[in-house]
Amino acid sequence: MPLSPQAKTRLSVLAAIAALPLLYFHRASFSDEIFISRDILRVYYPLKKYWVDRVSQGQFPDWYPFDGLGQPYAGMLISGAFHPANLFYLVLSLGGALKLITLLSYMAALGGTYVFGRLWGMGRGAALLSGLTYALCGYMVGISNNLLYLMAAATFPWALWGAERFLRQPSVARAATAAIPLALVLLSGDPQSFAMCNGMILVLVLLRPDRASALRVAPRAGVLIVLGALLSAVQILPVLSILREVNPSAPNLTMATFYSFHPLRLVELVLGPLYLDPESGTVASGNLAGEVFKMGLYSFWVSSVHVGFPALLLLPGALWAHRRDPLLWKLAVLALLVFALALGHHLPLYRWFYEWVPLWSSFRYPEKLLPYVLFLCALGAGAGVEALGRDVALSRRLGVVGLGLALVCGLLALAEWRGEVFSQGVIAALWEKPRAKDLGMIHGNFLKATLLSMLTLVLLGVVLLRVRHLSLRAGAFVVLQFALLYVANEGTYHLTYKDLLEQPTGMVDFVLRREASSPEGQGWPRVYGAVQNLEPDTVPPGLNIYDVASLNIVAALEPSTTALWNIESARPYLPGVSKRFIRLIDLIQSHSFDLWLGRLAGLYGVGYITLDARTYQLVGGNPDFILTHDRNVKSVLLGNPRTLPRAYLAAPLCLRDTDAVRELIISRSFQPGRQAALECPAGTLVPEAPPSAGELGKVRFVRYEPEDVELSVEASAPAVLVLNDAFYGGWSATVDGQPAPILPANVAVRGVLVPAGAHQVTFTYRTPGQRLGAFFSLGTLGLLGLAALWERRRGLKFEPAGKLPPT
Repeated sequence: MPLSPQAKTRLSVLAAIAALPLLYFHRASFSDEIFISRDILRVYYPLKKYWVDRVSQGQFPDWYPFDGLGQPYAGMLISGAFHPANLFYLVLSLGGALKLITLLSYMAALGGTYVFGRLWGMGRGAALLSGLTYALCGYMVGISNNLLYLMAAATFPWALWGAERFLRQPSVARAATAAIPLALVLLSGDPQSFAMCNGMILVLVLLRPDRASALRVAPRAGVLIVLGALLSAVQILPVLSILREVNPSAPNLTMATFYSFHPLRLVELVLGPLYLDPESGTVASGNLAGEVFKMGLYSFWVSSVHVGFPALLLLPGALWAHRRDPLLWKLAVLALLVFALALGHHLPLYRWFYEWVPLWSSFRYPEKLLPYVLFLCALGAGAGVEALGRDVALSRRLGVVGLGLALVCGLLALAEWRGEVFSQGVIAALWEKPRAKDLGMIHGNFLKATLLSMLTLVLLGVVLLRVRHLSLRAGAFVVLQFALLYVANEGTYHLTYKDLLEQPTGMVDFVLRREASSPEGQGWPRVYGAVQNLEPDTVPPGLNIYDVASLNIVAALEPSTTALWNIESARPYLPGVSKRFIRLIDLIQSHSFDLWLGRLAGLYGVGYITLDARTYQLVGGNPDFILTHDRNVKSVLLGNPRTLPRAYLAAPLCLRDTDAVRELIISRSFQPGRQAALECPAGTLVPEAPPSAGELGKVRFVRYEPEDVELSVEASAPAVLVLNDAFYGGWSATVDGQPAPILPANVAVRGVLVPAGAHQVTFTYRTPGQRLGAFFSLGTLGLLGLAALWERRRGLKFEPAGKLPPT
């Protein structure tokens, strides 16, 4: 049967939602190159590869052994261990699956904003403009380098859409369509977005037209929040179980407010990315980010925050048209509040939240709040399109304003061309020691941005003044917005060749070949990547700076890329690392990095160390320890002659607390391998042992798996069995089948006291809270399904409450 006009329109919208992101990311969509920038390589590829390796063998990954002596996998929230999108990794290549999930995230962001706009009364063209503006703005394109934040930002519009539908007319099915995406925000790995999304659901209650409606729907919002928490309990409980054992991500306000949004970057919202090298798509200078923009770190959180004039010109139109609507002012106050929080240390508001709002102190990087502001701006742009359709005079006024702003942009371009008013007059004035190269780059970027904005505004003015047909006008807005966002921001995402994930580099290959002769079942080789300079001096023809930089990261055995080749990285990078180990590393390096390299790295089973070749020469390193070198990275691979086995017997030294153990192991009196410093609870009986390690016996691995380790021990005297893997809650041990306490050994690893004789010792890890969380999550999901089925069969309907008027 032929499709109805309505069905054809819906199919056209669906096609646009799918096609626009594919066209925007055509370099990824229509090639075999893969996303690579920033934490994509360091975090997500290693974590997802490990998930696939374990799940494809019918095992669930409780423990992740490849970073910082090991850490919980599910408890490490960024792993996204329970997100259903992980299934793509089982059927596609690693890079192909991540690319598909990234592209689907942009489609989800566009589609979620579209349906939310439609729910609030927008026409299809206006809602499509809102979705396009949000999904492909500079921030969202820039966050392609950090998958969990992209997935969360793409999901929360669907959670808000579902919540608004449920608040208006509740049903079990509607509760599920709201609570499931709400849970997926957390399962993506972003707790701050989960908290913000729950807060936004409460805000939806406050948007009711009267107090009676708000009071009537408030319990419904509570139901959604509870359901979201129950559905994500399988992730929440493991995370809560390890909070006391991980290093806080934001231990003080200074670190919490790294990457605060700088007021000067408001210019970028309008004009586009001004501070980036056009060739590399990276910040022009680390000093620029650190000194001028006070980021706290020498980069930007995202390369661009550009929204563009088409959306930002329509937004004031919506504000003017609805200036007497109380709903508008509620939304405006909300947007300003979130924006003030995103400014971080530039205003006192974030400090107040950090100090007074429960759990807020665990969040960091205020700029991560921008998606909620940009989402509201995008909806405002769509509301502006609707307002123009009802007010011809407003359309003419905005057209005149657009042409006037085009003149302003032209004058700014002229002023920069002739007098460098922005690059020299603003940036150089704020920069203590500016580099001429960087200022020249900003000068060129500003000229390009102002001229592009001028052209866009002229076209906008013509459309507003001359095009009367509403559908044609909305289509013109969509085309102009897409073209502007593409020209301004397309170069800010980065791809490279998939071979990077499939072919080991020279140092990696050397370690793999050298370890091939090692006995199986004793764990994986452990390295410590200490190369400081990974920036390429030159970029070979046919490559870009990100190709070379990514290759250098892998070649230098940087964390946590080594996991791609089943090599452990002792250098901690992921957030679930034991605070015992990370604080130990900090203490050792505060004394002397030589202490770590020379004496203590081997104490924790580190068999290989990478170091800058020049640095190794300057410290008088012994060339006999150099196993191989990489001329491209200018680094050397050192073999550690003092590496202790993964498991060994030692004489126990019982101390009162962690501080005492730390002081002992960095002292010259401590004998690594012969002694093991233990933290012993009161009443622990530690038998005397001979001082010579050679008299204590032998250890043999029977089985070594991430969550299950079995060893055969022959102790000639009472001793402590040291397993050189991270001490962490959730591990249990038995000696000859009888439970035995695990004691912290040498601050960061596991120790079990064994008497003289032959023994079987096992270590077992089970994620605390995971089974209970799974019971809550699966039980809630099952009950929702049964209730929805019962509701459908009964044909139950509920009384609408608090329906909002159309935009």
